[in-house]
Amino acid sequence: MKIALLGLVIALMMTGSIYASKTPEELMYSYFNDFNSGDIKKVERNYSFPLIVIQNGNKNIHDEISTFLNFKEIKKTGWRESVINSVMIILKKDKSAVTQVNFSRVNNKGDEYLTTDANYILIKEEEDWYISGVIIDSDVTLGIENN
Repeated sequence: MKIALLGLVIALMMTGSIYASKTPEELMYSYFNDFNSGDIKKVERNYSFPLIVIQNGNKNIHDEISTFLNFKEIKKTGWRESVINSVMIILKKDKSAVTQVNFSRVNNKGDEYLTTDANYILIKEEEDWYISGVIIDSDVTLGIENN
């Protein structure tokens, strides 16, 4: 048992993070999967801080996830999950990319109650992609009031 566990640890160290995203598209799907878990730590692993969030023309820079995302408050809106309708790569360079994701929020009854687009500014650190900025021009609650 100890040998198997040691082998797993070594394999993970050699391959990098088990949650690594090797492409911008993979990152978007991993991010939404983690978001739907409602686990703030899972969501956080998709970001590279500081993070810029521009929503309805208001710009905020965040150094930690707790300053812009609160699942307790999001769930008060009836949110159960967010589903990706489409992912479009707007720009992709060696170490940066911009994606546009059209997604819907689904409530506890299974009804879509919001559909919108969000643009994600991505950076590649080492071999993995991370979100470094979000631009969204709609009233999608993140559970934290913007300053």
